[in-house]
Amino acid sequence: MLNIRHLVGSILLLHNGLTKILAESKDFYELEKGISELSQKVSSQMLIWTLEQLDLNLMNSRDRETWEVIGFREKQVVSTLGEFTYKRRLYRNTKTGETKFFLDELLGFPSHAKITPRLREIAVKLSTEMSFRRAADILSQLFPTMSFMTVWKAKEEIGIEIQQDSEEKRKAVFERGESPKGEKEAKVVNIEGDGVIVNLQRAEKKKGEIKHLVAYEGKREIKKGRKELENKVVISGMREWPVMWEETYAKTGEIWAINRIEEINIGGDGEKGVKQGLEYFPGARYRLDPYHLSKNLIEALWYDEETYSKVCEAIHEGNFEDTQEILKEAAVRTRGERKKRVLKLLGYLKDNWEGIVNSPGAERLGTIEGQIQHNVARRMKRRGARWSESGADRMARILAEKANGKLEEYAMRWPMKQKKIKEIVTEIAQTKEKKKAKVEDIEKWLKVSLPILNGPYASKPWIKYVLKELSRPNFSAMI
Repeated sequence: MLNIRHLVGSILLLHNGLTKILAESKDFYELEKGISELSQKVSSQMLIWTLEQLDLNLMNSRDRETWEVIGFREKQVVSTLGEFTYKRRLYRNTKTGETKFFLDELLGFPSHAKITPRLREIAVKLSTEMSFRRAADILSQLFPTMSFMTVWKAKEEIGIEIQQDSEEKRKAVFERGESPKGEKEAKVVNIEGDGVIVNLQRAEKKKGEIKHLVAYEGKREIKKGRKELENKVVISGMREWPVMWEETYAKTGEIWAINRIEEINIGGDGEKGVKQGLEYFPGARYRLDPYHLSKNLIEALWYDEETYSKVCEAIHEGNFEDTQEILKEAAVRTRGERKKRVLKLLGYLKDNWEGIVNSPGAERLGTIEGQIQHNVARRMKRRGARWSESGADRMARILAEKANGKLEEYAMRWPMKQKKIKEIVTEIAQTKEKKKAKVEDIEKWLKVSLPILNGPYASKPWIKYVLKELSRPNFSAMI
């Protein structure tokens, strides 16, 4: 792929750079940093040469009657090797007028994309753990050209791709009437949902709600006192509850054969939006998860242990009349804020009694609060964090795919055309075979083009042991 000129150029670049770094470094820190940056510079230059060679081969192998070259266009790229610019040819179809970059198609690198997949993955993973500015500060220690905007753009790119995927799957089911193709059998599937409030900026409202849903088959113990969710699927976003439930149905339908699930439990804190899930999953039953039930009981009756115990017992027995009577009596005995809380609790229990009644399903729920904190809140509710509505939606979706273990699929989803690349490499190899017959010509060229091999500096180590070895006729013929 690279010829002797490229290799010699790289070696000279390394030699000159190392000489300068050694002469100017004041300590080992500067030496290490200098060599790291030099390595990136040399590597990016070799990558540029490789890309330009691929572009040349694509030009030579094209259908000349159909595709004409109309010029070069520069592409600026930010990568783990630093920021660099390379040129590639733009082609026009003489019959249809269509234009395209053959090299971009070969690499699977969208013409509009500026960040390489590897750097994009690293940047987005860091941005799920900390602010974009902090992520950029850390990355800039390794990749000097990194900036806040680079990290933000990487997040936006992947977030948009996830949005588009989710919307396409939703439309396939609810607008085009396609049936989900999930085949996994499951006896029970629990789906818990809740909202988390985040601060907004550049929006009419100061606050926005991220809807977070988690579907799973059950819980298994991974070690003493610790459990994990089985076959967990996370869905998250800023859209309205009906749309989020449609996305949830489409996504879970990719995995499970929904119409063959024996029992589906919808769990939540009593919010109407969560209860809407019953409309999308036939035969599903609503369950108020134990966490929110306990939370509301404690907030209203923390000061009255006797009443608290009586209410818990009545709830356990499924007796709403006794529960109502106990709370009414408690309301009579109290005043002010405590009275308001008792009456609020009574209304809450009345609205959610169907989901509260003790059953085997209720005991298996109660995971949503921990999932929200772990998956979304610890990143999006950081002190000072503010989001645009679109930015919050995209980050929530990124965090959901991270929880699903699928984030890498979006970061690395630009596959190269391996078959075509192999054809180019094979063609280059065949060309090299032909060159072997011209060893004498190469040797003559080397003597003329690289007089340094026989000049006054020929005894220098980097010439004697590097350049001379690389320029041996047999070796040169191979490259």
